[in-house]
Order: sequence, then structure tokens, then C-alpha cells
Amino acid sequence: MAKVGVLVVHVTSHGYGHMNRTVAVLNHVPAEVPVVIRCHPELFPNWRERLTRPADLDAHVSDSGAVNPMGGSGETDAPATLARALEAYREAVGRIDDDADFLRDAGAAALLSDAPPLPLAAARRAGVPGWLLANFTWADIYEPYARTAGPEMKRLVADLKGAYRQAAGVFRAEPALKMGWLPNQVDVGLVANPGRDRAKELRGRLGLGDSEKLVYFYVGRYGQDDLDWGRLASFAGRGVHFVGYHAAPVGALPNLHLVPASEWSGGDLIASTDAVVAKAGYGTMSEAMAHGRPILYPPRRGFAEYRALDRAARAWGGGVPVSSRDFAAMRIGPALDRAFALGRLAPPFHPDGARRVARHLAEHCRPAG
Repeated sequence: MAKVGVLVVHVTSHGYGHMNRTVAVLNHVPAEVPVVIRCHPELFPNWRERLTRPADLDAHVSDSGAVNPMGGSGETDAPATLARALEAYREAVGRIDDDADFLRDAGAAALLSDAPPLPLAAARRAGVPGWLLANFTWADIYEPYARTAGPEMKRLVADLKGAYRQAAGVFRAEPALKMGWLPNQVDVGLVANPGRDRAKELRGRLGLGDSEKLVYFYVGRYGQDDLDWGRLASFAGRGVHFVGYHAAPVGALPNLHLVPASEWSGGDLIASTDAVVAKAGYGTMSEAMAHGRPILYPPRRGFAEYRALDRAARAWGGGVPVSSRDFAAMRIGPALDRAFALGRLAPPFHPDGARRVARHLAEHCRPAG
């Protein structure tokens, strides 16, 4: 009997949103399909925390993402981003033959990449179909910065586009940039983790009744240094309580409740709360859309994908944008009132993208016949 081929997965070392999106896909891939995940080793504990199926983890970095100032994840340091991207690209190009050999030796039947471009070039070299899962590419992110950064950076963007074009196909996850230069796109809708409405359990854990409002609060792993945390605490008097994973840098707040990520996924918290306050990243935005929860968010300067996310959130009706100044000062009372008044909404895109992608990949890995 023919063996089931291996699915090799590459995930960017930039942040946790891409990992969470890929987790949603892999948890739908049948356990009979062997999976090898290649990523930064710092992500290993998070994979083990979120995956519900077996997978081997292999340390491998082939991109660098964007550079955000510490404590200010709403901005991008363009020169530092380009410098690090060029360094990562040069290192990864030198390993393409080794990466192709890895695929052959592993018995890879398919490759999935969530953002890194060069694994797709290695897959083409190894004769393995490589698929990109994306709502944007790093070429789209870097191109505006490169326009004024000189010919070397423009060549970098062109080289990245060339690597992306070697994909056998692109799973376009909405809401997405146009990426009109990238062929073979398949629109799969929202790729989001499932969430269980555990509101009764969560309220009991926090000692809250049905009259209080619960808000999922996620502004980045390291918080935001410029937020007015005192004003956030003042919402306790209005019966508004926030729940998340990370403590305020000023210490405990009476209405900011922390829960362990090992017990409460972002999808569960979104499905169990009345609204979301978060930076506008794909993962949180797509899960808010999938679970029909209104989301408050500030603008993100220097993020090419922000426009697509903001446009889709406004068109959906569940997006409640807040100015940078008001967000930093936590003057979000009127915005919260608008969000609470919206109640539950229908998703603006097909919410089952993760299952669709998983099904396609599994078909490539199973022997024919």
C-alpha cells in the first residue's frame, strides 16, 4: 500500500497571528497525514499549546516580517524592516538547495507556507507542490518602503515576488490585499480558529453577572506603553470588564482580568464576550468576523494590510475604528456603546476557509486510487 505523503509547513517568525491561522488549518488535516512544521523555535511552545493533532517541529527561519518599536506595535520601523528583510533573504537564498533536499528526504507530498516566500522556491526545485496561505505577502508590505530606499531594496522586492510566483497556488484568505501580481489565487474566505461560546463559564470564573459587559482585550504581547491604563480601569464603574492574556504594565486593574492561554484560546474569548478591543491584525479581525463580534481598533501606521482590513471591517458593519489619540487615551466609551448596540453579526465572508485549505492539502498527501 502506498504511503501517505508528508505535509511540510513553513510559518513566518513574525508574530503569532500567522501561526494561529495555520493552526486552524492543521487541526483540520487528518491525523493520518504526517506534518512537519518548520519555524522559529520560540514558537514551539505555542504550537504545542494550540495543535490538536500530532506534528514534528523543526527549527527553521527564512523570513523576518516587519520591525515594530517595542511597546508600539501600531507602527513599523521601515528602515530596520528592510535591513532585516534583506539579511534574512540572503541567508535563506543560500539554503534553498538544502531546503529542497529536506523536502525530498522527508517524503514531502505538499508544502504550505504562511508568508515566507523562499520555501516555495525550494518546493519548486524539489518537485513538490508548494501552496501559499496569505492575505498579503511580504513583497506587498516592503514595496512602499523600498520605493524611496534605493535600487538594492527594489531588487529585494522583485526577488521576493519571483519566489512567491513559484507557488503552485495561493489560498487567498479574506480580508486580503489585491495581490494582483500573484497568479493562481483561490479565494477560501475566512481562515479562523473555531471558538466556543463559554460566556457562562467565563462570567462564573470572573465573578460577574449577566448585566456586566465583557470585552476581549488584545493590544499585543508586550502591551502598549502609551495607553492610559487608568482610564481603562474607570470603565469598571460602567460595568465594563476586559479579559485577555497580558497584564497592564502599571500593575493590576480592577476590570482587566487575565486568563491562561492554555485554557482559553482567542477564538473562545471572542465567542464568549460582547465585543473586541484590539490592534487590527488578520488573526483577531478574522476571528471577530467569523464569530460575529464587533471590534474596536486603532489605525496602524506603515502596515500595508491595514487598509484592506479597515475597508472590510467597515463594509461588514462590525468594525468600529478609533483614532490613535482616542485609543491611546482609552477614550473609547462612545465606540464601546456603538459596538454593544450592534450585538451579534453575520460573518462577511465564508467562515470555513481553514477546512477548505486542509481538505485540499490532504488530497495532495494521500496516495491516488
